[in-house]
Amino acid sequence: MSIDSWLIISVIVFILAVLGASIYSFWMKKASVTDPIIIFLFFFTLFVVPLPLRTCFTKVDVGDVTEHLTSILPYMPFAVLLSAAGLPLFVWSYYSRFAKGLSMKAPIPKTGNHGRRAFLFIAGVSLVLFMALARSYGGIVGFLLLGYHNYEVTSGKGYLWIGLVWLPIATEFLLYNYAVKKKKTDLLLFVFMSVLLVGMFLVLGGRAPIVYFGLTVWFFWHHAIKPVPFRKLVFAAFFVFLGLNLVGTLRESNYESLGQAWQKASGAAQSKLDDSESLFYTLTVGEFAVPFETLPQMIKSVGTDLHPQFGLSYLEAPLLLIPADIFPDRPLGLQNWYMQRFYGDYYIGNENRSFFFLSEGYLNFGPVGVLLTMVIWGLLLGAAHNYIRRARKEPGAALLYALTLAFVFRGVAGHFGSWISAFSSQAIGIAVIGLWVANGRIFGVFKLRAPASTHADRSKAASAYS
Repeated sequence: MSIDSWLIISVIVFILAVLGASIYSFWMKKASVTDPIIIFLFFFTLFVVPLPLRTCFTKVDVGDVTEHLTSILPYMPFAVLLSAAGLPLFVWSYYSRFAKGLSMKAPIPKTGNHGRRAFLFIAGVSLVLFMALARSYGGIVGFLLLGYHNYEVTSGKGYLWIGLVWLPIATEFLLYNYAVKKKKTDLLLFVFMSVLLVGMFLVLGGRAPIVYFGLTVWFFWHHAIKPVPFRKLVFAAFFVFLGLNLVGTLRESNYESLGQAWQKASGAAQSKLDDSESLFYTLTVGEFAVPFETLPQMIKSVGTDLHPQFGLSYLEAPLLLIPADIFPDRPLGLQNWYMQRFYGDYYIGNENRSFFFLSEGYLNFGPVGVLLTMVIWGLLLGAAHNYIRRARKEPGAALLYALTLAFVFRGVAGHFGSWISAFSSQAIGIAVIGLWVANGRIFGVFKLRAPASTHADRSKAASAYS
């Protein structure tokens, strides 16, 4: 039987495994579309299927599709089947009593009445860091005019660049305050800030921050304010998907002005709308078709060109928290290491290729590592599922849950080091500080004056959740 036939069979087996897990979750466990297991299955499929399915029809390496496609092709069917084999283990651990017990270890925050103060505090710190980063490029506007290739100047400056990714979390505290006090002013301020942030990330060509921000808002709104009807969700998701595909094909750099950025983007978008390939860029040659290449590459290389790591990459992961300026000899993140190891001269600065989360398991322990990774992910997401059910719409818990669940799409296309460095420092860490401020404290030490009066219903809710 030919490799193409095996590849088609492996894709069919994988899709059947995903359908089986989905049916079990919906019918037997009464899952909803916002449950972590459904979100995971969606993104897992989105990152596994595009490259193998594309390879069934063409072996041409266009766009971001790997130039090693021919050499890794014989190992791709096994990579897909190995991914499918991990799904039953994922479902078992997700619904296990171990996941439920793990959720009991996470504390539920008290409801805070200082959401605006949290917004001002995080936004202030973020702007100071962002302005320090942008100072050498004519300020914030000058930095934005660098466009998509801003990553070339931020290599090694993650401790300043982090201010840029904290701004959306600061903005989410306006929504937190709206969930607590139901004041329309907070909602209007949130919408205004959201428009500014989305516009900024569009100029910078940053799809990932937009997706992460959008997913976090959706999950928070659904669990802390009001459930979102599925029909409206599908309608909005369709147009957002098409829009982000266009962003992927319109990435530019070195604009002369923000007006020029708008003119170039709108003019190019009009022509791209007539190009069917541009509408599905991320699925065919872009973001969703890239990370999976690393798994068949690891299957091909580990044991021949590479020695198994036996857990070393997990032990080195915390070192990625140390800024490169302080620790220039720190290990490369796997995404950078992969680029350097398999693309050689093409490796420049912070350039990388997303390292699929199961690839790290194989790099360390072979096929067993892939299956163990699925078990661990099932435990963690199962714990998140039980946590939000136990929290009963407490806004602080809903925010932490939303930030965690929204990170799944980045985690599937990442490795343990990216979880440690990105999730802890860029999301949960600053959110926890924000919740301290929202509860009347700065860094959990300095207590702020309590408001003279609060809504009776929120006081009642705070006492119920505490």
